[in-house]
Amino acid sequence: MGVDPVDRGFCEQRAQPVLGITMNRPLRVGLVGAGMVSQYHVAGWRECPDAQLVAIADPDLSKAKARAVLVPGAHVFETLGEMISVCDLDAIDIVTPPATHAELIAEAQAAGLHVICQKPLAPNAAEAAAIVENQSLHLRAMVHENWRWRHPYRALKSALEAGEINRPKQFEFRVESSGLLPDHTGQLPALVRQPFFADMPQLLVFELLVHHLDTLTFLFGDLEIAKARLSYRCDAVRGEDRAVVDLVAGGISGRLIGDFCVTDAPQMPRDRLFLDSGDQPVVDGWSITLPDTGAHAWDPVSAYEVSYAETIRHFRDNVKTGERFDTEFKDALVLQTIVGHIYQLSEHNWAIPL
Repeated sequence: MGVDPVDRGFCEQRAQPVLGITMNRPLRVGLVGAGMVSQYHVAGWRECPDAQLVAIADPDLSKAKARAVLVPGAHVFETLGEMISVCDLDAIDIVTPPATHAELIAEAQAAGLHVICQKPLAPNAAEAAAIVENQSLHLRAMVHENWRWRHPYRALKSALEAGEINRPKQFEFRVESSGLLPDHTGQLPALVRQPFFADMPQLLVFELLVHHLDTLTFLFGDLEIAKARLSYRCDAVRGEDRAVVDLVAGGISGRLIGDFCVTDAPQMPRDRLFLDSGDQPVVDGWSITLPDTGAHAWDPVSAYEVSYAETIRHFRDNVKTGERFDTEFKDALVLQTIVGHIYQLSEHNWAIPL
């Protein structure tokens, strides 16, 4: 099954692969994957000037159709191959599980399409390295990493670059949630929202803290991991529910702590970034407090959507201009290598009390 027959007239049959983009029209994009997080990608493309979401593909055609309802004129397919054979596209947005990324990226680039792909790039660093090795030199490719586009971190980065605050000597980055503790109904909120968490052998660092590792790179510089300790307390998930990582970011010593079993934390993860010896976080969720400008907060719902939209806009802009992406595939490989190193270190430190 593929695009409904009534829709075929709206898509152009492409005889030759598109090796570049046409500058006198919007960037035409196909979305692959219609799971939970794809709703933010769809919203981001709808808000992106000079871009058009043309089609959506998912093996569950009903999911693709549900997303396409939000995009007038978008067409639905079960596979990327069907989408490519029917629609005239410039780029593909991949929003599927990591194990599917390599094949989809290769298929898209063989068809001459630029690629933006959800993090993580692959299930492990070895597979990510293979993707980077086989990447087309003539097409653009970027990993969708939206955390660094969140308002508080952009504001903090700007303040650091402008000298409005001093570069810290140390930091503590805490990410806390009660998502793996039973709620009033007895359910685990994190698994209600994202059921696939239950079967992931590597959970907190691989799925969530990779965002924070990238954010620390964005704010301070390259990372070096010194020590890692993981905890497995929730029987409903295979992977770790707490992680403590001692590291250096751009020469600044710090600690990254993630915990999904914090009683007084919100169900959705809350970030708190402490600088130097301050007992109040500079970044607290969707708010930031700076010495000169004071506190500023953003609405969590709209700001979360904006972070996706800004990531997508960055991709659109740099495909058009040819400038470097903030998060190239090779940058994602560096992060995945670091994530793998954290799990390796934790095997030696599993008995150290947290």
